[in-house]
Amino acid sequence: MSKISTGLNDRPKDSTIAQSGPGLPDDSGTPIEVTDQDAEKLRQNLEDLTREKVKTEIAEYFEKPHDGSER
Repeated sequence: MSKISTGLNDRPKDSTIAQSGPGLPDDSGTPIEVTDQDAEKLRQNLEDLTREKVKTEIAEYFEKPHDGSER
């Protein structure tokens, strides 16, 4: 196989990019350690953000005219 370069991106020309090829992905990275408290804090934060986003969208919906005329 011929190479694209010899630098940091050194790989064969016909190799896949970013695990897009067939077979099992290369999960050789180190696992992330998360405590139950951190997971719950993150979950609560995401729920709060989603709730606020929905409230904002509903408020904007009712503020806009829906019959084609200004109110």
